[in-house]
Amino acid sequence: MVAAERLFKSLFMYFDPIISQNADIDLSIKHEKSWELYQRLESTLYPWIYPYWKNAFHINNQTTGKGIVMCVGNDQFKFAISSIRAIREVLGCNLPIEIFFVRDDDLSMAKRSYLATEFSDIRLMKLEDSISKYYTRFGGWAMKPFAILASKFTEVIMMDADVFFFQDPSLLLNDAGYKKTGSLFFYDRTLLPNWEKGPDWLRSFLPTMSSLVNETRWFRGTSSHEQESGVVVMNKKKSLLGLLSTCKLNALVERDEVVYKHVYGDKETYWVGHEISQTPYSFVKSFSAVIGDMGRGGDDGETTQVCGNQLHLDAEGIPLWLNGALYRDKSKTPLEYLNFTYYAEGDDWEFKTHCLKSQDKIYEFPSKQRDIALASVEINIQMLEDTRLVEEGKWNS
Repeated sequence: MVAAERLFKSLFMYFDPIISQNADIDLSIKHEKSWELYQRLESTLYPWIYPYWKNAFHINNQTTGKGIVMCVGNDQFKFAISSIRAIREVLGCNLPIEIFFVRDDDLSMAKRSYLATEFSDIRLMKLEDSISKYYTRFGGWAMKPFAILASKFTEVIMMDADVFFFQDPSLLLNDAGYKKTGSLFFYDRTLLPNWEKGPDWLRSFLPTMSSLVNETRWFRGTSSHEQESGVVVMNKKKSLLGLLSTCKLNALVERDEVVYKHVYGDKETYWVGHEISQTPYSFVKSFSAVIGDMGRGGDDGETTQVCGNQLHLDAEGIPLWLNGALYRDKSKTPLEYLNFTYYAEGDDWEFKTHCLKSQDKIYEFPSKQRDIALASVEINIQMLEDTRLVEEGKWNS
């Protein structure tokens, strides 16, 4: 697979300037053999792009501008509307937003109507209208890279529905690493050391790797998690080949028979896909932190540890976004909102309690970000009521 994808890249790079000069050129005349090889490789490696695109060169011809992409099903609706309203009303970010759902029963008509009428500059998109479902059969994580591919935006900020920002997300588009490479990723928590399955799998099929790989916690044996895919930033004009390779890793056969047996969901497939296609990428230079309060003992964590949700910092070390919604644990009822009191950095995590054992980098949560968090909580309270009304068929715009 790697050899085929790298050969495809060589042919893509060869034909790209030719097609750019003349989009109507018939390549089968002057470049018959090489164009025939290109077409065979493309249809074998990425069959799900048809019939919606004539070929991979046409993908970026249909994109423009920049915006936010979310994948939202019925279960994620309550998180998404809170996050979107906070982005618009608290952070003042007016980037257009695309909401992707897989198929008609994935997001109810009532919820689609709410999104379309309650928010400005929102576009609802059914993924199966853009990507062939025969080869994909989407579910959960796997749809995310395909949503980036199908997005009408050239520059995409992909965010999970339960992500909440403490700064304007559009600032990510100014990140130096992103501007240089075209793809920006975030590190996950340092968890479960001495894990060999993922690195051994990568070594088994990737003959050459960038210098970044040997520096990963994967290869150093300190963590089974490298990337956190709650937020992914990508410029498709620069990173299309890396994105296509990432999508392939999340297609039906690949993910079920190979990839998801070696990694947890889609997370590692972004940087691995870029490695396969030898496409540049960058990580924000800080590992994930934790946001919340000191533990309360027992199942809530030690009183000397900061416990809460996973927090990500910007390049300057300022809190930027959290994953897992605004609750201490979104999977437990009754729901309890986080106390946005402290955050901590470190690499010694207690997975069960969501606490950071490291105690040498504990800080008070900045007042500006705390005000944003509390305003987002107030929005969330109202959005939960809106969700109830929508689901009961009682909501009126």
